[in-house]
Amino acid sequence: MGSEHSRMSGKKRISVGKRWSLPMHLISVHKTHLHGSYEVNNATPGSSYSGQEIVPEVKIDEPGSFVNKRPDFTEFEQDVLLSTWPLIASDMLGNGCLVFQNAFNIFPHLTKFFQYSLFSPSVIVEHEQPKRLVLSFMDVIAKAIDSLTTNRELFYQEMMLLGAKHAAIPGMKLEYFKVFKQSILMTWEGLMYEEFTEDVRKAWAHLIDYIIGILTEGCLVFEEEEDKMLMATGLPHRASDTQLEHMQLSTRRRSGRPSVVSMTPEELSHFYSICK
Repeated sequence: MGSEHSRMSGKKRISVGKRWSLPMHLISVHKTHLHGSYEVNNATPGSSYSGQEIVPEVKIDEPGSFVNKRPDFTEFEQDVLLSTWPLIASDMLGNGCLVFQNAFNIFPHLTKFFQYSLFSPSVIVEHEQPKRLVLSFMDVIAKAIDSLTTNRELFYQEMMLLGAKHAAIPGMKLEYFKVFKQSILMTWEGLMYEEFTEDVRKAWAHLIDYIIGILTEGCLVFEEEEDKMLMATGLPHRASDTQLEHMQLSTRRRSGRPSVVSMTPEELSHFYSICK
């Protein structure tokens, strides 16, 4: 997977600090749409839960509780990102399709999460749903670029919500974000050729890590809030305390679904062995 990919442990939950809480309307009841247009396949792998989704009832913190989650970007990194982005943004659909094609080549298992697996611009342009998916994906990167010089708090909130929506996808694992990191770097290298120097790679890897960090936090916050809500409801078709006692900390989900951080060492080994 490359040096940009640090392996996450499947045994320990990542700690989360002070953050915004998630709004009640976060997840739809039966099908999850990501960022307003992402849609997953109904046969999404890894699902062990088939009941109705119940949205965690959580409050939104007062404005001003935002903590700057953006790691410090040097002036040089910002210059690199701002100067190379126009080339990428000149063809959002085409370059976005390349990112998805590369991601599916790196980890073919990802195709099971989407209703479309042929991400060719000539094909997608005629299908509104995958077209929105690709453009929404690229819009996340565009907003990350904008956040370098504008409203970081708004970007943080949006990425927290998007991460929470990803957590509701059956079979979702945090490791899958890394596939798209590698895919983005591969795609940008193909676009920039010799101009994609090591400094350029590091700057973009830094920005992608920033995005993934917030998405990850959103995933974990969603799981925490959902578990709190389910403890209060005590619905009979959820995992019981007796069942939870035999589960590792990273997999204790009262919804009956595995956690997004529930990859075992064996699963992690398999994941990296498949990734090309």
